[in-house]
Amino acid sequence: MTDSTGSSIVFEMSEQERARIRAEVRYTMIAAEELRTPSAPKSRFSKFIEFLSSGISLLVVGSIISSLLIPSFQREYENRSKALTLMQDCLSQFLQYSNSIWQEYYAVLPLTQKVEIDEKTYLEYVGKIADIKLKRYDAYAKIVALSVVFGDRKHPSESDVDKALKSYAIRINEVSAAIDKWLTGLYCTPTDRIRSPCAQFDPRFDAYNEHLKIKQLVVNMGNKETDDVASLIVKHISQP
Repeated sequence: MTDSTGSSIVFEMSEQERARIRAEVRYTMIAAEELRTPSAPKSRFSKFIEFLSSGISLLVVGSIISSLLIPSFQREYENRSKALTLMQDCLSQFLQYSNSIWQEYYAVLPLTQKVEIDEKTYLEYVGKIADIKLKRYDAYAKIVALSVVFGDRKHPSESDVDKALKSYAIRINEVSAAIDKWLTGLYCTPTDRIRSPCAQFDPRFDAYNEHLKIKQLVVNMGNKETDDVASLIVKHISQP
């Protein structure tokens, strides 16, 4: 500030004035603090969201996912892949198993042109059928071992595939037994011969008509019944 002559006038505050001003400033700040509206406390959810938003929490969550969830998904995928492979192997073995009844049927087909056979021919065809049966039994043993994959690991019990395979095995053995019986009848029943080489035989045996019955059994077995079991296995393979 200047006077009328242009000279500067300097006002000096006393120590008392300075103390009074400082006290007023402090009072004003305290009053403003008291008038400030207190913020509402944050909820647990808000705190959780705030925690997840931080960089450290994202790093922690990412580590958990990488170390726990991803390996779990990987194991589940690998287990499913192995199970599918076993199911496909089971289907392949079953088709070989079911095809054996056709092999057995066609093995004796040349004999349908005969009304009776001698011992040498009989034993020859018994040997052929025996080889087919042994391969069938081997295939069935593999099927039973592979069919475990269709069961429930948490609740072990006989699966629908196991039941279907057992029922199919009974039927295929019945058809195979009918072929054996036909072959035995062809050998034991005398037509051109005076006597039978067997201790007992059925005089009513008719080779042609009995073979037609066997043909129908094989067709039903090899087509519909085989398709039913194969479709059941494929259904399990295609399930997610």
